[in-house]
Amino acid sequence: MSQEFWTVVVVLAVFLAIVGLMALGWRNRQSAQEDLYDDLPTPPGDPGEVVLGPLGGVYVGSTVAGDWQARVARPPLGHRSAGTLTAHTGGLVLALADGTVWIPRADLVGVRRESALANKVVPGGGLLVARWRVAGREGHTVIDSGFRADDKDTYPRWEALRGDAADGPDEQHPDSPRSSTEENQ
Repeated sequence: MSQEFWTVVVVLAVFLAIVGLMALGWRNRQSAQEDLYDDLPTPPGDPGEVVLGPLGGVYVGSTVAGDWQARVARPPLGHRSAGTLTAHTGGLVLALADGTVWIPRADLVGVRRESALANKVVPGGGLLVARWRVAGREGHTVIDSGFRADDKDTYPRWEALRGDAADGPDEQHPDSPRSSTEENQ
């Protein structure tokens, strides 16, 4: 057998090992985040009147608030996806390919513009980030969920949204939330 054959075999073996280690790391991250939150809230039958949207774009990902690289790996928040964001009087609906995320107004802290989230960097504040709370076994976890919209001209109206959690205890120290991810341990 030729040297080219063995070179291809070695390169293929190294590639498969790297892919396997990446999959193992992602699975371990999901397991480590089991205590991060119980279940995500489900959209109610009547979320209220539409305030803004629907806004089409790409869901970038979610992180534990205060650490733009502490990516949440649990579904449906774990994967980038095309989606639509709609603001209702009762909260925000983020419709993704893997499912629908409901952010109740009672748990919404606010919406702001950012340049980086979930290991994605976009110049000029190109991401809309919703900061919200979700209940877990050890209390609430504050999460930042990022969305890159197709129409960025509407960002100022989205940034004006405030939720009922804006004055709660989790907003007093937004950069030091509870987290069980390996980045913050």
